[in-house]
Amino acid sequence: MTAIVRQAVPEDIGAIHALLLGFGRHVGHVEWVSAGPEALAGALFGAAPRGHAHVALVDGRIVGVALWFLSFNFWMVQPVLYLEDLFVDAEARGSGAGEALMRALAAEAVARDCAWMDWQVLTDNHGGQRFYARLGARAQPEWRLWRLEGPALAELAGGAQGGAAGAGGGGIAP
Repeated sequence: MTAIVRQAVPEDIGAIHALLLGFGRHVGHVEWVSAGPEALAGALFGAAPRGHAHVALVDGRIVGVALWFLSFNFWMVQPVLYLEDLFVDAEARGSGAGEALMRALAAEAVARDCAWMDWQVLTDNHGGQRFYARLGARAQPEWRLWRLEGPALAELAGGAQGGAAGAGGGGIAP
């Protein structure tokens, strides 16, 4: 089995969405996949795409996906390739599909003059951590992921609606 990687095309959406659902099941949180294939197609191939996808094929069948987007590092004034999701079907693991996807993304990062590639790995995904370490990646222990969501996000956004904020805060200029 040899894995072949290519950029995704709109006709791949069904397979990509199925892989995302498989990823959700794999990590025990299928509910995290809340968007359907149509929304995913719009995000990847709509008038204003939000990200990119590469797929890995083995024997002509899509068995893996890498979903990514470009971020930006203002200190270095260079783009950063951010890998949002990487997943390979269980039966295709060991085929080289995951490594082929990572090689394709590394080539994208180099071609786009990215400062680096970033991604997150669940703390209990020891297999994934070993895989990434084998490729030469390393965890960034000095950084912690923070998130603002739900009511806290809405509350903070609501406080910015009035323009200039009170003592100790900044406002959003029109």
